[in-house]
Amino acid sequence: MNRKSTYLCLLPVFLFGSLLHSQDENFFEKEKPVLSYYENLDDKTYFHQRRIHGMKGELNNYSEKLHNLQKRFDQIFYGLSGDHSFKTPFDVTNQPVRPTYSRRLEGNSSSGNSLVNSPRSLSRAPLDPEPFTPPSPNQLAFNVSSPEQPSQEEEVVSSFTPSRSSSGGLGGYLILTPGIAVPFKSHKGDDFLRKYDAGPSLSFAGGVQKDGFRIGLGTLLKKNEFDSNSRYDTNNPLTQESKTFAVYLDLGYDFGLIGDLDGYVGLGLGYYRTSIQDPSKRNQDGFLATGSIGLAYNFSDLIALRLGYRYFHEDEVPAHLAELGLGFEF
Repeated sequence: MNRKSTYLCLLPVFLFGSLLHSQDENFFEKEKPVLSYYENLDDKTYFHQRRIHGMKGELNNYSEKLHNLQKRFDQIFYGLSGDHSFKTPFDVTNQPVRPTYSRRLEGNSSSGNSLVNSPRSLSRAPLDPEPFTPPSPNQLAFNVSSPEQPSQEEEVVSSFTPSRSSSGGLGGYLILTPGIAVPFKSHKGDDFLRKYDAGPSLSFAGGVQKDGFRIGLGTLLKKNEFDSNSRYDTNNPLTQESKTFAVYLDLGYDFGLIGDLDGYVGLGLGYYRTSIQDPSKRNQDGFLATGSIGLAYNFSDLIALRLGYRYFHEDEVPAHLAELGLGFEF
C-alpha cells in the first residue's frame, strides 16, 4: 500500500517534467536561425563587408573635412598657407564584391523546409545597398550663411569668399596714390641754374595678381615749379614749371606682416616725357625706372590704405616721392 501511494505521488511530478521538456524543445525549434535574414552565409558576409567599407569611407571623409577646416582656420586667423600633405587613414579603392553562386534549395536540417522558398526569408532578406559615394573633398565640415544670402538647392552656402592675395586665387587690383615729389637734382652752368621745388604727383596702376604677386600697367603725373634762384641767364630768372607724364610696367609683391598690416615692394620700367619752360617750351623723353616700398593696412578684403616711398628716375627732374593712397582688390 505504501509503494502504491508513492507511485501515485510521483506520477504528477513525472508528467509535469515531461510537459516542461516538450515546451523547451518547441521553444528552441521556434527560434529563428541566423541565416533566416539572408539567403546564405556568403550574402551575410558580403553585406557586412559593404557596411565596413562604407564606414571606412565616412571616416576618410571626416578626416579630410577636419584637415580642410584646419587649413582654412590657419589662412583666416594666422595668414598661413596651410599646404600640408594629407593622407586618408583607410584604403577604400577595393570595394567588396558580391560572390556568385548557383541558386539551389537550401533546407533546414531540423524542419526540412527550404529557406529560399520560405515566406519569412524572402520578406526579411535585405536589398543590395547603393554604392558609397564620398562627398567633394573641398566641402567644409560646416557651412554658415548670412541672412541676406539664400540657400541654393537646399544646401547652406558659406558667406566666406576670400579675395585677398593671401587666398591664392587670381584676382585684379587698382592702386591710386597721390603724393609729393621732392626733386634732388639741379642743372647748373656758368650763366644758368635750373633747380626745382617740391610739387604734387599722382600715380595710378592696375592689373592682375596671384599669391601676392602683381603685374599690370601704371601711369604717373607730376609737376614741379622752378626754385626762386633758378635763371636761364645772368639777369633773367625762371618762373615757369616742368610737367612729367610716364607710363610703365608695374610689378610688385604684397606680403603679410601682423594682422591686417601688409608690406609691399614694387618696380616699374617704362617711358617718360617731360615738358620744360626755360623760358621757351621744350620736351625731353627717355627711359624710366621707378621703385617703391611701403605698408598697407587692410580695412577689408577689398580696400587697403597704402603709405609708401617711391623713387622716380628721369634725366631732368628725378625725385623722391612720398605717397598716401588707396588700394582696391577684386
